[in-house]
Amino acid sequence: MKLETLFENKSYLHLLLLFILCYFAFFIFSDTFFVNIMEARNFVTAREMIAKGNWLVPSMNGELRLAKPPLPTWITALFGMYFGIENLSLLRFPAGVMGILMVVFMYRFTLSLNGKRSAAFINSLVLLSSFYVLYMSRTGTWDIYCHSFMLGAIWLLFEGWKTENKNWNYFIGAGVLLGLSFLSKGPVAFFALFLPFLIAYCWVYGGKVILRKWQPFVLALFIFALISFWWPVYIAVAHAQEAAAIAKLESGSWINRHVRPFYYYWNFPIQSGIWTLVIASGLLVPYALKRFESKKEYKFALIWTLSAVVLLSLFPEKKDRYLLPVMLPSAILAGQVLQHLIKVFQNKTADKWDRLVWGVNFWLIAIVTLALPIAVYMLFYQKGDMPLAQFIVFSVFCEALFVYLLSCWKKKSVRGFILSMVALMALAEIFIIPNTKGIVNRNPDFKNIREVRNITAIQDLNYYSIGKEGFRIELVWEVGKEVKAWNFDGSNNIPEHKAFVVFSSTPPESVIPKEIQARVNIETLEFYDYNRYSKGRHRNKPHFQKYVSVITPMPDL
Repeated sequence: MKLETLFENKSYLHLLLLFILCYFAFFIFSDTFFVNIMEARNFVTAREMIAKGNWLVPSMNGELRLAKPPLPTWITALFGMYFGIENLSLLRFPAGVMGILMVVFMYRFTLSLNGKRSAAFINSLVLLSSFYVLYMSRTGTWDIYCHSFMLGAIWLLFEGWKTENKNWNYFIGAGVLLGLSFLSKGPVAFFALFLPFLIAYCWVYGGKVILRKWQPFVLALFIFALISFWWPVYIAVAHAQEAAAIAKLESGSWINRHVRPFYYYWNFPIQSGIWTLVIASGLLVPYALKRFESKKEYKFALIWTLSAVVLLSLFPEKKDRYLLPVMLPSAILAGQVLQHLIKVFQNKTADKWDRLVWGVNFWLIAIVTLALPIAVYMLFYQKGDMPLAQFIVFSVFCEALFVYLLSCWKKKSVRGFILSMVALMALAEIFIIPNTKGIVNRNPDFKNIREVRNITAIQDLNYYSIGKEGFRIELVWEVGKEVKAWNFDGSNNIPEHKAFVVFSSTPPESVIPKEIQARVNIETLEFYDYNRYSKGRHRNKPHFQKYVSVITPMPDL
């Protein structure tokens, strides 16, 4: 099959290919990486939902968990109930499904935008192989849920506004998806994805159609409100004091935590990974406006992208993962560049600037493909993290891909270049990810605190944490049960009349007051170092180092 035929083929073939690629992107070796802090919060809350049945009022490590709406955790808990709460691959599976939904919604939205199957296929390929989409679809966190649902709502609203009649079904579906987005992470996707979309839509296409179809849009908002607000209202009524405290804390965190300068997000193309230069090329406005055929579509993607970046930049709190919604319009922006290059090389009308953009993008990827076996040799094989047979097969595939890229350069085959980029991503998924343990864990003294589950003598005892270091939620996930805080604060009370377990970052004798030590027996069983970085490194933290001790109160004399 010729590449032109593949890109112009029927939608069902495109979707089949996208599903296959999504499997490699989101699911294969999904249990390789450690559970991060966001996942741990989700998984611990899901575990307690199953154990305690507190589905409406979630708890995390025994305390109310009201900071995030519960939909992603409900889904995680359902998978945990049926497939096992310790099955990491299946706990992450729903996030991968949401990644697939995001890709499908991108395909359908692009078809609504310009009616071109090739453009829909290209935009979807860019999206599924963008770094942050890959990362978020492989981890069990909330972000992929809210933005996937929001993209679906945007597609249905766009379709509804585009058609002549009112098409109530589009707006009903949009209302449902808006509600599910809010139940996934509150107003985050509304601010970071939906509002920038509205700005771009009104700027480029005008807002009259929204006013003309105000009735179905109001219906969508009504359905959204029904789905979205019942849970926050219930919590506000049932737990008013706690809800108010959480709202104050969360609003303050946007101002006081993880504060970064205004320009922090302006390197956003880098977060797409292999598509960095393609997206950066789309930001060359004079080049694009003079040459691109679909100028209105280009302006729409550009304004949507930049509006999202500017709005996110207004908040003092900034994290790289907050750029996930920017990757969606950026994929459309990259698609504009690639479609233009396909057209001008196919028609033999490329000028020197087209050839420069093509050359810079092409040779960066070609050099990376050629040099990748060398990097893998130094980082993986030489350190014993990759078997010889895998390294040989990986190197052969990389060099074969490089040879194919050279043929793409000779033929000016932009379509072949796009497929090569996706193939490079697939090679990394298949060969590099399963061998990353030596990269993600560089601590020779690492000892997983999960091993406390194997100590039979303490399995039925209650767990406590002492010391200013606290007990990280990742550790709560690993030990498998609730860990309460034992704070002394001038009090000499002992929390249990029977034996219990204490975790501390220093020997318990250095933390427990002498008055209490005189009334208990202390037996230290083990020391665990959950740090991924070796001692002396900046990221080696004492709160990941824990002594495990059994405290047994003495009988009163």
